[in-house]
Amino acid sequence: MEPVPKEESPISSDNEEKNPGNPVVMDSSAIQALAEVNTWRQQGCDCGEETMPPTSMVAWNAELYAAALAHAKDMHTRNYFSHTSPSGENVYHRLIASGYISDATGVLTYGENIAFGDFDLVAAVKKWLASPSHCANMMRGSYREMAIAHDGNYWVQVFGATRE
Repeated sequence: MEPVPKEESPISSDNEEKNPGNPVVMDSSAIQALAEVNTWRQQGCDCGEETMPPTSMVAWNAELYAAALAHAKDMHTRNYFSHTSPSGENVYHRLIASGYISDATGVLTYGENIAFGDFDLVAAVKKWLASPSHCANMMRGSYREMAIAHDGNYWVQVFGATRE
């Protein structure tokens, strides 16, 4: 079951730099990922039985991308599929390792979606939108930044917001 958009909304090209000390390099895949997610966030959708209202757009973040890519590569290399690695690291540990935060006092909120399959970026986002819990995670209004990465058939989406 695909999510149901609440209303039509154009794709936003807003890519305002939120952290001037950390330049964000975006390739066409990052731009596509950000546009796809922000389109859904701006229009709102039904995540299963829960209606998620429109919410703010998120910005691409290089440290979140590093955390997502590290997890995708680790799952691919070590042949597992989980939010927690075989050695016990979870998204919080990856946020520290990537430099997104230095400890728990620096983060306001974070979340992660994972997927496995031989598909493209748009299909990965649609698969998360088709899962009520992953969809609700993607639509959470407290997130300010995100990134999506993949290695082989392992896809990882990471969201976050740091304390200001």
